[in-house]
Formats: sequence, C-alpha cells, structure tokens
Amino acid sequence: MKTAFAIAALAVALAGGHGTHHATAHKSSVAVGVAEREWGISSYRAKVKPGRVHFNVTNFGQDAHNLQIVGPHGYRSPVTADIHPHDHTVLSVTLRRQGVYRLICTKPGHVKLGMRATIRVKR
Repeated sequence: MKTAFAIAALAVALAGGHGTHHATAHKSSVAVGVAEREWGISSYRAKVKPGRVHFNVTNFGQDAHNLQIVGPHGYRSPVTADIHPHDHTVLSVTLRRQGVYRLICTKPGHVKLGMRATIRVKR
C-alpha cells in the first residue's frame, strides 16, 4: 500500500511543472498578463524583478498570433505555438538580466504593424 502511494506521488510530481510553455507557479515567480490583437500587444505589468516569469497570453484578435520575448545580450525565448482567436497560452521563462525586454509576435509583418511591447526587468 505504501509503495503504491509513493509511486502515485512520484508520478504526480514528475507530471507537473515541466516544459517551456506550461509551468506551475512557485513562490519566486511572477505572472504577467498579456493581451494580443491586431495590431498591438499589451502587457499588464511594466516591470518585474529578475527570475521566473509566466506570461499569460490571450489573443483577443481575429488572426492567429504568437509570442516571443527578446532581451539584452541576444536573449530570445522560445516562440509559442500559434495562439488562435480567443485562445490562451502561457509562456514561462527565466529573465535573469536586468534591462528592457520586448514582447513580439513573430508572424511575418506583425512587428512592423505594431505587435510589440516592452517590459523592464529591474531589482
């Protein structure tokens, strides 16, 4: 009985919090709401402290969009999968360096049309 419980607990622990896009929040992390629509990105926080950041992205537009974080010293996060109209995803990243980070949609031409925002990482 104890062995079955231990195996079940291990399975639950291994299943949670892994992966780039969906992670379980922990004490030292912060959530940032992000809204996308034609042709803009809005961040609900202007600054965060260095550490784990969960970008909760909702597409309020009519076209598919995605999100990538670009920052100091060539930092580039993974790009989310397409976020279809009225869908939601989470991009979890660790932003270690202080500075200005850009939130962009990498779909062809979208940055040029205004799909960009900034967030500052500062202690």
